[in-house]
Amino acid sequence: MNNKQIAIVLKQLHDENIVDIEQFLNEKLEYFNLNSEEIKSFTLAIQNKYLNGIIHLNANQLANILSTNYDENSIKLKLGFYEIRENCIDNILNFFEWYANSNNAISVSQIDENFKGVQVASRDDFNMIINQGYTGDWVLTPSNIKSNHVQVASMNEMGDFPRGNYLNAEIDRIEPIQYGDQTRHRIFIKNHIIIDSGNRNVKFNLNPVRYIDNNSQL
Repeated sequence: MNNKQIAIVLKQLHDENIVDIEQFLNEKLEYFNLNSEEIKSFTLAIQNKYLNGIIHLNANQLANILSTNYDENSIKLKLGFYEIRENCIDNILNFFEWYANSNNAISVSQIDENFKGVQVASRDDFNMIINQGYTGDWVLTPSNIKSNHVQVASMNEMGDFPRGNYLNAEIDRIEPIQYGDQTRHRIFIKNHIIIDSGNRNVKFNLNPVRYIDNNSQL
């Protein structure tokens, strides 16, 4: 997990006022492509950062600081005014720095720098895509897909999987679907994973389909 991803999880813990932190983290960290040992390690680390960090700010205090541009000195002054314990300040400062970075604008093609295949941007709910077994229907050229993988980047502002989340899957098959005189393609998937990149300010292109191969994009 990168720092932006950790900040997003910390914010969710605070927003939802989670009581059973360990259970929440065990379930949440499944969306970060971690193995079982990594989940255990990050669960302990994030729990420690939360209990010795932003849990000591109430909702209004947290929102007040988040509403301003990140500035370490001004945040320290506010933490002093809020009478935050000294041993919690570093974790709190780290959170605000990392969360500010998660709001930096990135292109949708940068959401997963290791991905190769066809990327589509969609407002479809990931659970619906998984249950129906396909995503589509898309105006694309199957021969342009050089790696047998599809990535669905979320364009949603709300819901379980908002912007910054993406679904990666192997392409099981592609079927042409006729829309009048136009042929679109339905992408059937298998072996999916859902990942929260930690980026909240994803900029999308006018064309919702993009072919990505060795960092070259069409």
